[in-house]
Amino acid sequence: MSSLSYGLFSFLIAYCCISAVAGKAGLLAYQDLASQRQQIQKAIEYLQAQNRDKMNTIDDLKKDSALAAEWAATLGYVRQGEMLIVLPEEWRNANTKGDEMRLPVLVGDSTGLPDPVIRLMAAITGLLAFLTIQLFHIEPYARPVRQVRFEHQVRLENQPDAH
Repeated sequence: MSSLSYGLFSFLIAYCCISAVAGKAGLLAYQDLASQRQQIQKAIEYLQAQNRDKMNTIDDLKKDSALAAEWAATLGYVRQGEMLIVLPEEWRNANTKGDEMRLPVLVGDSTGLPDPVIRLMAAITGLLAFLTIQLFHIEPYARPVRQVRFEHQVRLENQPDAH
């Protein structure tokens, strides 16, 4: 009965240890969430900088009517008698920043192992501990060994003597 309790305790210990390291709320999942938090923080800072730039542009357009007319022309709004020249796409995109962040930042579930997998791993550990303890409790079968003494051997009558 003690080997069964050792197997059960091994299961519980393995379950706790695997859950603490690789479970949904374990160390590995925590590290992944910390990484996702950093990505989200970078995205927030990027969006705030973009928002500031757009607010500054709006303020500049409100203050300078010539700049507003120039921007309107780039958007395709022209006054009567004006001509709009459209530059090739690669020229228009030449001033874009190479460090622009790709949005949105996707955040998923925890990357830890699902609980059924942890239970299975712990059950295998408990079963192996149980079988190991059973193996150590097996007593080998002792077979009596026949001893043969040469001095009491009977000679066969038909064989010659070896003198």
